[in-house]
Amino acid sequence: MPIVIPALIFDLDGTLTDSKPGIVGCLRKVLDAWNLGDNSPLERFVGPPVEEWTAELLPNAPEESRVALARDYRACYDREGWSNNSVYPGVREMLTQLRDQGFSLFVCTSKQQHFAVRILDLFNLTGFFTAIYGDKVEFASHSKTGLLASLLREHALDPGATWMIGDRIFDIEAAHANNLRCLAVAWGYGPPAECAKADAIATTPADVRALVVPRQA
Repeated sequence: MPIVIPALIFDLDGTLTDSKPGIVGCLRKVLDAWNLGDNSPLERFVGPPVEEWTAELLPNAPEESRVALARDYRACYDREGWSNNSVYPGVREMLTQLRDQGFSLFVCTSKQQHFAVRILDLFNLTGFFTAIYGDKVEFASHSKTGLLASLLREHALDPGATWMIGDRIFDIEAAHANNLRCLAVAWGYGPPAECAKADAIATTPADVRALVVPRQA
């Protein structure tokens, strides 16, 4: 039987690029400006939609305050945070190999769409992908599950022949909610306990191809 080449949907932050310095830097600046006094590690906010962590930080505040906090963070990220970023070693080589071998590649990220495209353009990665799906302010829901469902529907992808590749529990849960297998990447921000919930784990980008295509008997 011929090998079925699956479609591969990549997360962005913690999977393709190390964006933590820019995200955490802007978070710290905004929290200090708002006198929120959160001195705990901010890495837990790398991955989920902005709307989730504003609700955590301002649990009893009106929605207008949460919107204002998100706006201040995004203004900082627009000025400086987005470019404080780097491509993980081996990612470009991985994408080149996958593209050359006929894989259809996509991006699905909780980051806003225009930031995702800007970052991928900065590192000359945009051309590897058939489509890039990011969050938008006007969306009624900011869940990754819904965003991933839209991608699958609009590109008529077969869930049985598609993998989600990401580093956090949000990627794993979104994949499983859409009946996809999920490959966790060990080089990202997700702790081992989160990665263990995925269907497979890649230690390095060089491992990805072998894990998403089963060996022939």
